[in-house]
Amino acid sequence: MKIFILFFLTAVQLVSAATPKYSAVNGATATTLSADNTYFRNPENTAYDYWALSPFYVPQHNGYACSAASVAMALNALLNAGRERGDEEENISPQSLPDKVKGFDWKGLVSEKGSAKRHGVTLLQLAQAAREALESYSPGNWEVSITTASTQTPQALQSFREALESNERVRKDIMLLHFAQDIITGAPGGPYAHTSPVGAYDKDKRRILILDVDRQWYEPYWADDTQVLNAMAVSTKSFGHGGYIILKSK
Repeated sequence: MKIFILFFLTAVQLVSAATPKYSAVNGATATTLSADNTYFRNPENTAYDYWALSPFYVPQHNGYACSAASVAMALNALLNAGRERGDEEENISPQSLPDKVKGFDWKGLVSEKGSAKRHGVTLLQLAQAAREALESYSPGNWEVSITTASTQTPQALQSFREALESNERVRKDIMLLHFAQDIITGAPGGPYAHTSPVGAYDKDKRRILILDVDRQWYEPYWADDTQVLNAMAVSTKSFGHGGYIILKSK
């Protein structure tokens, strides 16, 4: 019996070792927040976005609803974090938020049924959803910028880093990424177009904390900014190139 148990445990360990949760892609491997939280233990790092987003960190409620979870987190962080609220006020919910958007069938695209034989949103639709949702809750006070990551040039990387550094410094803005998740996690079978918020940017180590809303499988993780740019630049038949949007006050 001891021999059998030892054999079974060894087999389980071998399987686990062969399929790590975060696999290397082009030499880069994501690092979980639970394994490295040093950035947040430095008092010089204000990490405004992380502390605004983390109280409202929610999972996508199905395999297609990453955009709804991401935008709901962003709106809660911008509109509700740190604010005195009445007892009757609810948090902004990923399930009900798509009802606020009328410009396209966001509700259908993030449902199990889909819309016009499609699921999920493009980068342009992500920006439109965020813009309409913000306008429905706080008219005239917010704007949404969009940047498509169609190239991986040094200039594109520098521009991305500047946006990340600015986003980390400013209190009232949130960045959402539209990227190929498998390029960062190493999950087989991709590309998997995905959306999640940026929780923080460590400019000294050139890495981004992604608050991945795919919480059935992942926890927050750090990824090299070059790898994230690569993941955003992936083009798929259904979604085109990824990129990022920034929700900010006017």
